[in-house]
Amino acid sequence: MNKKVIAVAIAAAIAAPGAFAQATMYGRFHASVDAIDNESNNRDNYELTSRSSRVGIKGSEDLGNGLKAIYQLELAVNVDGGDNDQVGSDSGVSTPRNTFIGLASDWGTLILGRHDTAAKVAYLGAGTEVLSHSVLDLNTNRSVVDQSQRLENPIGVLHHFRANNQIMYVSPDFGGFTFAGSIIPGEDSEIGDDDRDGIADHWTVGGIYNGYGLKASVGYAEYNSGNAGDIDQEVLQAGASYTFSGFTVGGHYETTDNRDFVNGDDYDAWAVVGKYAFGNNAISAVYTDSELDFDAGGESETDGWGVAAEHNFSKRTKVYAAYADGEVDNPGSANDDDNDVFSLGMIHKF
Repeated sequence: MNKKVIAVAIAAAIAAPGAFAQATMYGRFHASVDAIDNESNNRDNYELTSRSSRVGIKGSEDLGNGLKAIYQLELAVNVDGGDNDQVGSDSGVSTPRNTFIGLASDWGTLILGRHDTAAKVAYLGAGTEVLSHSVLDLNTNRSVVDQSQRLENPIGVLHHFRANNQIMYVSPDFGGFTFAGSIIPGEDSEIGDDDRDGIADHWTVGGIYNGYGLKASVGYAEYNSGNAGDIDQEVLQAGASYTFSGFTVGGHYETTDNRDFVNGDDYDAWAVVGKYAFGNNAISAVYTDSELDFDAGGESETDGWGVAAEHNFSKRTKVYAAYADGEVDNPGSANDDDNDVFSLGMIHKF
């Protein structure tokens, strides 16, 4: 569907009399001007980057007896309009983000649709992202050995996913503890050699604690490759952060078996973070490290660090300056890499 049509349809639905009577429109625009020095691509240039910007509508309907129907439609928005300088390009609205229907009550919440996995919900609950979606973001959108994708997240080493076809349950709060679990059908056909034809070909779980300044979480996910060898990629993460007197300190650890569905390739990564908030300002620091051991022999290692300073004009609008340096070390090869990004960004939520 044409992206302009999608955007116009959302606006028209919100404006229509009686449509989405309980709906709320929301969004987050985040853009940065980045000075990039990337060895692997021999790049030394400037970019305007849209960083996880989005717009959405969400709402609910009271069904009585404490039960309500819930829904959400969220779309990614490219504030910069695209990846290059094409004046006539049109890529403002792109893929769906968390988009679902469900039910919520005192017993918890049931979600059907595209959503962060239960393991990602737990990851975010640890509070270890000090300036999310910036060059200090801990998430990696690439394979450790794919250095071409180290521009937006030059020091990211941890993994979390948003999955289609998700059936998720999130518990109510039990004295600061929350639990989540999701199953994901592979939706492969029974014809041929496809193996993912069940209701729980992939599954994830997570637990979160939030109280007395402490945030902590554990998440586990198992994803199946299907007919590409029927390999399970297993990801275990644990993280925590503690806030006191304006200071936040935290750390996160991940271990992955059969990384990228390669049997015997094992991955370990960790990150430590710190942040100090004073008045309308904050400063942050991050250090990350990872190691990928190949079953066929050899290894790939990364380490990175970053710092940032931010100023909040209000609860909804902030500006920041950030710098990140990430290095990849592939012993015995000529593919070592160093990536530096200096970033000036602005975030507005509505």
